[in-house]
Amino acid sequence: MNNSVQIKILASALAANVFLQEEREKIIRWLANQPGVKEIVKGLGNSKLIRESNLVCKTYNLELPKLEESGNKVFYANEEIGEKRILYKSPLPGELQARLSYESIADRFLEYLQKVHHVVVLNESNFHVQIFIPGTKKIDFTQEWKEFITGVAFSTDGNSKYKLPGLKHTLIQMLNSITLAGRGFSTVEVPIITKEQSNVLAAWYFAVVKQVEKRQLDREKSIDYINKQINNLKERLEKEKLEAKEIKQIKKDRAKYEKDFKSKQEMQAKEAKKYHEYFLKGLNKILEEHGKIFQDINNIEDKLKSDALKRSQINQLQKQKDKLKSKLIFSEESVKHKQNLLQQSQGDPFKFVNLDLENNSQLQIIKAISKPFTKTATDQINSTRGDIFTQCILEMYRLIESEKLTDSIPEPLFTEQPHIKGLRSAGDDGKDFCYSCGVALNSKNAKWKVARFMFERPSQRRQSSNSEDRPFICSSCSILAFASPLKVTDESIILQLKSKSNNTESQDKLKDYLRMLTNKELHLSSGRYVILTSDKTSNGVIASQKLGQIQYALLKTASIFPLEVLEDFKFNLILQGNQSKELSSRYLILLKGLMEAYGQKIIASGDINLKLGDAVRYVEQDSPYLAEYTIVRVSKISNPLEMERVRRKYWRLLQQDMSVNSKRAKLYQDVAALIGITYPFVDYAEYLIKKHQEERESKKETKSSPEDLKKEVAREISKIIENSDELQKFCYYSCLGNENRFQITATLKRNRNTHFIYDQARKLLLEELKIADLKEKSKDGELSITLSLGDVEKVYFYFANDPEYSNDQGWNELTYNLKISLYTRFPELVRKLNKKGDK
Repeated sequence: MNNSVQIKILASALAANVFLQEEREKIIRWLANQPGVKEIVKGLGNSKLIRESNLVCKTYNLELPKLEESGNKVFYANEEIGEKRILYKSPLPGELQARLSYESIADRFLEYLQKVHHVVVLNESNFHVQIFIPGTKKIDFTQEWKEFITGVAFSTDGNSKYKLPGLKHTLIQMLNSITLAGRGFSTVEVPIITKEQSNVLAAWYFAVVKQVEKRQLDREKSIDYINKQINNLKERLEKEKLEAKEIKQIKKDRAKYEKDFKSKQEMQAKEAKKYHEYFLKGLNKILEEHGKIFQDINNIEDKLKSDALKRSQINQLQKQKDKLKSKLIFSEESVKHKQNLLQQSQGDPFKFVNLDLENNSQLQIIKAISKPFTKTATDQINSTRGDIFTQCILEMYRLIESEKLTDSIPEPLFTEQPHIKGLRSAGDDGKDFCYSCGVALNSKNAKWKVARFMFERPSQRRQSSNSEDRPFICSSCSILAFASPLKVTDESIILQLKSKSNNTESQDKLKDYLRMLTNKELHLSSGRYVILTSDKTSNGVIASQKLGQIQYALLKTASIFPLEVLEDFKFNLILQGNQSKELSSRYLILLKGLMEAYGQKIIASGDINLKLGDAVRYVEQDSPYLAEYTIVRVSKISNPLEMERVRRKYWRLLQQDMSVNSKRAKLYQDVAALIGITYPFVDYAEYLIKKHQEERESKKETKSSPEDLKKEVAREISKIIENSDELQKFCYYSCLGNENRFQITATLKRNRNTHFIYDQARKLLLEELKIADLKEKSKDGELSITLSLGDVEKVYFYFANDPEYSNDQGWNELTYNLKISLYTRFPELVRKLNKKGDK
């Protein structure tokens, strides 16, 4: 039994209070020395154990009895502390969105077992999980699945004690974050498996009605305001003595207001009439149908009172009665109440709901649940259509008043026996199997079809069909896909996170971080997935569509995750069409550095940052120097300390990644070494030129302004950098401002701004070229190397004889990257300043 498994088992048994106090203290002291224990303990949901593990002092060289196994049983010091079990996973659906919903709900169920029953996962594959159950209690996993579905996943608030989210933190937050369909859709047809799920849906429809009412009221206020402005202008024309120019302007303004007033008034009247007519027609129809059904039921009941009926006749009448009852939505008392409300409100849907709200306790509960819904959520329903708006009200009342659940809870996704699917006929078109998971359906009772809430593309053209239609699916796929916050849309970016090391510490650290991220930001997480909402401009342009989904995902991921997380975890972007693409860690780390060091955001000044889009494409092409240069040109700030740290991390990952072209890796290292050797000369030249300008200014030998002097210094430094591709010119311009000309030396210091290029230059000079005259010095803990132009000459000759750079193409690529990288070390030379002509 490896150490990681032993840590999990002991932590699980501690959380379940299996050990006596003396042994408990000893085990806690031992665990305090083990890596990743804090994350495991947090995940077990035992606050007492968390406190004990935080307070204990580390004790070294503490040994514990080894855990022993006998069959499935686990023993500690000859005492049984629990057992191992295998749970088999249900096969995953093939469709992307349905598969994501299965995976996320499965992860949430395992978290539920861990926090509520202290059950830990020891090993996991695509087909099973091996778990440890502490103590001797027996767990009925089918019953626990039911408790999880009804008490957590499909409850309103979930389980606050163990921080397990319900529909308010999954479904509602998803509706508030992501637009599923641009034009909106009608009310949702899904299985109802809990009363709380029914209430949440009813609250959504209530929020839609209230949003439409607000829109009407806001327009009415706007109409009143415009009318006041018209009257004010009219009054000015009548009472004030105005010049012809003023009269003309007032008449022009008045005409504009009157046009707007007429347009809004017509729209208000049109919408009021639309909602009134559809509501009156829709509700009257249902109430009349109910009245007829109640009359028919009463007639049947009168017939059943007869003693002359035969058993067959009684059975037939009873079937008729049951069939009529199945058509009822509202009770007889409710129908009468709605008829009274309809009369009082005169068919106004908003007055109808508001009047009912005064005394209807169930509707008041729905109102309280509706508070978290935002305009984004209500706009998911196309309430501008009168028929859909009316359907929202009717469906809201149906969900409130119906006590009958339409379906049972989904089948467990984990069982103690392997799932065995039945055989079916070939083909993908039919009502006798689920299009999502393939389970057999009763063709006579199949009623659930794919909707936008469940598939990214509801309408499917099956190979066995001659037309496009929405296929049938089972109630389990329907309800799980409905409640999952992971929706594939044009606005959503879905990431799957995996630990690179796959150890206990990293896995639990990942869960903690995702929980923190989704609490802090407006993002959603479910299991090992996180869904990021795409940024939008002030004009509503979606950044992921403008920049490209992969490019946007790289930027968004880099912007919200810290460097440590980008290093420790693998990020897979889930693409449409059931595919995934790994987002390279080195790309993410470099982009993180560029965005933070140069103050770049995806949306800048209300528009999409297209230069950042260019940079991410250069990064994907393994052209990091060009990417940085592109950003430096448009940035106003820079943080050289942060960028040097990022360059080192990028280089380390570049070395580890075997998929990288070795030439690109060599180029990055060689350019870094060249920068380390040439940068101190450029930096020293800048110092000398500035000093010379200051001396001239102090002696009043120049009448140039400080801005002109700044430009002159920039021009001289630019000459050095521009000529860095030719050795003689670089040496010549580097000597400007120095009286000794070619006797010039420059010192490369290893500090927080230069540690990466220093190490690369040192390796080249002292290990590759082995220049005897060069010595590395240390002063006050800072290393340095003093270079001469002769040393620069040796380096240039070294690279000129390198087979990679001996031809023009290779040399030009090397020196071009050297130039642009030197410019990034002097960002003021390339920034676009406000005044024309500044460079």
